Amino acid sequence: MNGRCLGLGIVILALSSCVIPVDYDKDDYRPRERGRSACVDEAHERGYRNVDVESVQAVDPGIWEVIMHGRGATGRDVKLSCEYNVRLRRASVGPVD
Repeated sequence: MNGRCLGLGIVILALSSCVIPVDYDKDDYRPRERGRSACVDEAHERGYRNVDVESVQAVDPGIWEVIMHGRGATGRDVKLSCEYNVRLRRASVGPVD
């Protein structure tokens, strides 16, 4: 009986670890940090250097807005805005006018 309960417990534990939550709370750190990292990477790919993150906040469920400062190709400081879509895992960066 104990062996059967132990086996059942192990199977339940193994299956429960396969469940990945589809949605996150606003204060969940994972999409926040993922958005922050993706936006900094996207800014670097667009040629901005010395990128510093000023703020990260949720604007809609699954959408994070990241405000950054960076140095453009011309050497002047630029304020950047980035929108990160959690579901698509896509970041879009642009200068703030």
